[in-house]
Amino acid sequence: MKFFRRHIAPMILAVLMIASIFSSCQRKQLWLAQNGTLDINVSVYDIQLELLWGVNWKTEWQYLWDESDCGPIGYTEPQGVQANVYFIDEAFQRNWFTNKHFHNSNGGRVSLTTNQTYDMLFHNDDYSNIIIEEDRTDYAYYHATTRTNNNATYTRASYVNYNQPDQLFGTFLQKMYVSDDPEDYVVEKDEYGNPIYVYQVEATLTPFTMIYLYQVMILNNYDEKGQRIAGAEGITANGMSGGVELFSRITDDDNMVSVTQDDVKAMQTNRDLTLPDGTQVVGDIMAARMQTWGLPGIDPLATTKTKSAVDIIDSTYVGVGLKLRNGAVYPIQQNVTEQMKQRPSGGVITLVIDAAAIPDSIIGGKPQPGGGFDASVDDWENEIESDITI
Repeated sequence: MKFFRRHIAPMILAVLMIASIFSSCQRKQLWLAQNGTLDINVSVYDIQLELLWGVNWKTEWQYLWDESDCGPIGYTEPQGVQANVYFIDEAFQRNWFTNKHFHNSNGGRVSLTTNQTYDMLFHNDDYSNIIIEEDRTDYAYYHATTRTNNNATYTRASYVNYNQPDQLFGTFLQKMYVSDDPEDYVVEKDEYGNPIYVYQVEATLTPFTMIYLYQVMILNNYDEKGQRIAGAEGITANGMSGGVELFSRITDDDNMVSVTQDDVKAMQTNRDLTLPDGTQVVGDIMAARMQTWGLPGIDPLATTKTKSAVDIIDSTYVGVGLKLRNGAVYPIQQNVTEQMKQRPSGGVITLVIDAAAIPDSIIGGKPQPGGGFDASVDDWENEIESDITI
């Protein structure tokens, strides 16, 4: 994502700069107006994947991903921002004050009354799959989720499949007091020499959706008849959270779901690969990019930043619908719990599949009608955990 800068007009009264994730917060400005109101302008900075996923993610990621063909691998610039502003009353209760949609990534202006305390939630509003649910009585929660779908998926029987969320990121400022005392402000001059009162604030824009990159390494994929596995119909992540509460940033732990990506990129064959244990091999590789809310019951970014231990509520599995050379779709699953624990805010997840472990009777059998397979019926009995012969 590129950094976009707006030239600030002389009469802009407040600026809220949203900084790079986990980077040192810069000093932000709120400018006090003589008429007793404040304006806020939102700007967007780059989100660095190395800070989210670790500096080694490019080494771990071995699929040759061409963004011009496969699409962006990380986050992209939002096209609009929404500001929700809540007035905090004398009983310390949150009350609705105003909201504003900014139709560009640079934000816009919201007028506020001085000598008041506010909570402010900013998030992008250019999404289509996300459903927002909010408490309009006490304004105690602001929740994001997606809808379920009926696609044929590779889902364990205990989970319902949900749509992938669009990218969503924002920031929540709590108990921000807007003073009317000039002593609380730094006095500057505009281009006409008029005094401008500047109040300093700090804020950070961080993602609510976590991106996972799944790479599937295929070993022993050739026999006397040729290629055994030709591709994949879909990849499903099971045991993911079904939503997130934006005020707290905590993902749902009472709504665990599966998420499917049908767009599995084409297999790259006869590649020099490094297995997770460091072994050097020659094999085939496929890949898919998926957006999720992350693991349930955590603040993914805070967990990553503090390197806190992740308590997995249920074992996390990934299901893959393998396309065999005869046209049949063969579902397999692998347990990726330990990998997910190490990557609560997204990153590279690696699956290694031994094509020789698939029975010859299935490889040589008749294609399944329609090419689809609903793996929820047998709760993923096909789990390949065999030793891999190199």
